[in-house]
Amino acid sequence: MSKLNQKKSNLISDKVSILKGLKNIRQKRIDSKYFYDEEGSILFEKITNLKEYYQTRTEMKILCQNKIDINKNSPMSASVIEFGSGSNKKIKKFISFLNAPSEYIPIDISEKYLYDKSKEFSKFFPKIKVLPICSDFQDISTIKKKLDNRKNLIGFFPGSTIGNISPYEAKKLLIKFSLLLGSQNKLLVGIDLIKKKNILEKAYNDDQGITERFNKNLLVRLNKEFNASINPKDFKHLAFFNSRKSRIEMHLKSKIKQHINILNETIILKEGETIHTENSYKYTIKNFSKLSEQSNFEILNVFTDIDNLFALFFLRVK
Repeated sequence: MSKLNQKKSNLISDKVSILKGLKNIRQKRIDSKYFYDEEGSILFEKITNLKEYYQTRTEMKILCQNKIDINKNSPMSASVIEFGSGSNKKIKKFISFLNAPSEYIPIDISEKYLYDKSKEFSKFFPKIKVLPICSDFQDISTIKKKLDNRKNLIGFFPGSTIGNISPYEAKKLLIKFSLLLGSQNKLLVGIDLIKKKNILEKAYNDDQGITERFNKNLLVRLNKEFNASINPKDFKHLAFFNSRKSRIEMHLKSKIKQHINILNETIILKEGETIHTENSYKYTIKNFSKLSEQSNFEILNVFTDIDNLFALFFLRVK
């Protein structure tokens, strides 16, 4: 399929997905992947630098503290695949701990941001080949075609991105990753751990309102790309910890009763009704260990910080 036809196919799929979610009778929703247009990616990078958002700095600290073990378990001349690449901050650290990696393969759905960051990476590591793939990282068949039977693969899946899907879906995704990477190849995955509710909720309700802007940028994107007529000021950012499901939920709550037009259809929102935009599941070490082992991986190492805020699982495909 040509690049142009692929874009058209993706656009049709996006339209179907968005309308289906907004028409859901029980709970209106939009998939969190639609956060990541260029502006959304820039806003998320700002979130990672916030004092309330402990995840990024904690994960970076764990990476640096365990570079010897990471190096010890890494093959020579590896091709490193980053699932959902975003900023270069973590991959620069990770890749510098490996044994002469030969190639970096970032995968992201925000095309301009992906290529800009790939160029930036190339300047920083001129000896490492860079092969950016603009794709949803769950589209394993598309990624596999691009990989062309490469050996010595290491997957890098930081930031607790796996927490954006349910444990059931996470298991399915890990199985896909294991098939893509192949027997004996490695995956490093970041997991946000269960902790006090106030710490979790503060991370998604920062004082500067960057997370609110990130959440509402989804509405701006719908206006620009999907012919919607939505006033973001008519919505309130809502983020809270659902202890029963062990996840942070993000919503956009309608301040008024309103009719929004999108893709030639009208969606009615009651006052106080929400659009569910993101989940971020939190795990215990025990729970994620079990999930990994059920997903065709064996655990090489589990790295965590002194406060048990976050964990990195270094896995090997069975």
